[in-house]
Amino acid sequence: MAEGLIRTFIAIELSPELNTTLGGIQNSLPIPSQAIKWVKPESIHLTLKFLGDTPLSQIESIVQGMEKAALACPAFTLSTTRIGAFPSLSNPKVIWLGLEGETDKLQTTFAEVEKNISGLGFPTDTREFAPHLTLGRLRENAGRNDIETTAKILKSAPPIPQTSLHASHICLFKSQLLPAGPLYTRLTQISLA
Repeated sequence: MAEGLIRTFIAIELSPELNTTLGGIQNSLPIPSQAIKWVKPESIHLTLKFLGDTPLSQIESIVQGMEKAALACPAFTLSTTRIGAFPSLSNPKVIWLGLEGETDKLQTTFAEVEKNISGLGFPTDTREFAPHLTLGRLRENAGRNDIETTAKILKSAPPIPQTSLHASHICLFKSQLLPAGPLYTRLTQISLA
């Protein structure tokens, strides 16, 4: 990475209790370890905007944009719903947990962050915002048999326990890609209105 750049993203941090629950859900899915790389439970978060390589000189402006966005966004509560996969349950590449509840307030928060950050030169995300918590990703070397086995396990998974996520802050994180997996460090935390 070039000097003066750090990888960053804006997200909602989860409570340690929710992270522990998500780890239990991961453990309940008997997907072969050679097929999947689970996200460390303590690293799971609700991403609002991935910024990527970010000049250190822009961090202050990003924080100001986040503060402006937060003024227009009240705190809200979501709850976990079901297990899903991108691009589909039949062809899983990313395994996730869906969210429901005050999704209108989450959408407002996403839109306000987008509006207040895109003016800093970060491209606006053109995909529809699909709130989810990423549990794991199939490994690049996962074969057809691994994919089919994973799809079968996901389709027959029992209902997951409904757990609440109270969002009262948005955070700016630094992401370091390490051999053992990404390391996320919170740079700032800003309270929602």
